[in-house]
Amino acid sequence: MQVQLSDDVVLDSRRAVWLPRQRTLVLADFFFGLGAARRRRFDALPATPQQEIWERAFSLLDEYAPEQLALLGDLKPSQGSLEGDEADELRTIFRKLKAGGRQVVQVVGHPDRSDGPALEGTGIRPVEQHKVGPFTLMHRRRIFVYPRHDASQGFWINGGVHPLFAVPGPGPAGEPDWMRLPAFLYTGFALVMPPFVSYAQGFEVIQAERLPRQARAWKLLADRLSPLDLPELPPTPEALRTLTRPPRKGREGAKTEE
Repeated sequence: MQVQLSDDVVLDSRRAVWLPRQRTLVLADFFFGLGAARRRRFDALPATPQQEIWERAFSLLDEYAPEQLALLGDLKPSQGSLEGDEADELRTIFRKLKAGGRQVVQVVGHPDRSDGPALEGTGIRPVEQHKVGPFTLMHRRRIFVYPRHDASQGFWINGGVHPLFAVPGPGPAGEPDWMRLPAFLYTGFALVMPPFVSYAQGFEVIQAERLPRQARAWKLLADRLSPLDLPELPPTPEALRTLTRPPRKGREGAKTEE
């Protein structure tokens, strides 16, 4: 399912943005190398979700036939390191993505932290920003902190926030039954994308009352995109405003606990 944000921007329910005039497909947080690393761990993802990710990716490439593929975010967790056969998997993936001379660009928040063994032999060098026609691609975890855009008709496209909205529905006894749903969010000066992989959720639910008046959003549920009536969306209950995650293992987890 598609939503035409403008003549230049199409939102796709497969968690992608298509820029038709620039023949560019934009995906955020694909995490290509996750499969090879986790196949040897007891927390491995089932084969079905991994297969669904690839089916979705190649259906987008087949349908749009982009000349350029822009990947916002890391290719895998801990992008600077490799485990097992991740190197072979990544190189195979990029050969497929670059088929037919397609250009592949990676945009990350901190390019200096993302370069490393995972990219050797792929021909990819991560950049902090990438200009596509009037648009600038970025991957940052802030929604409202953007420099002024040069082009009057362009705006930022950000893959680093992972918008979530809490949406109430009727419960079995008539009480509100809330769901946290991923979404595309357009603030008037930036388009904020959901992650391509469903398990890379955001940390915080977007508060509609804090958004600018011109903001628009479309919730994702299964393979459908539906507009959210932001002015009519009730305040999110306090208990649903943030997502609690277990601390990471190793040095990063120790830093978090400090």
